[in-house]
Amino acid sequence: MFATFFLAAGALFFWLVFKGYSDQEIKGRGWGFRTQIYRRESEPIMYWVTFVSYLVCAVWASVFGLLMVLRKP
Repeated sequence: MFATFFLAAGALFFWLVFKGYSDQEIKGRGWGFRTQIYRRESEPIMYWVTFVSYLVCAVWASVFGLLMVLRKP
């Protein structure tokens, strides 16, 4: 069950990374419930910080999910 959760989270974060790279804008959380969109041209630092953060989350969630699948008896 946890493996499915981690693999789904990894897929979601990979989708956000793909959309952020192809559209050159990425959605990020603001303070509270606000959602901000960072564009590569206008806010490059926040765009790349969010992009790399999503990429790290995608890789870690996928690795944890795969390890849980492979280590199950």
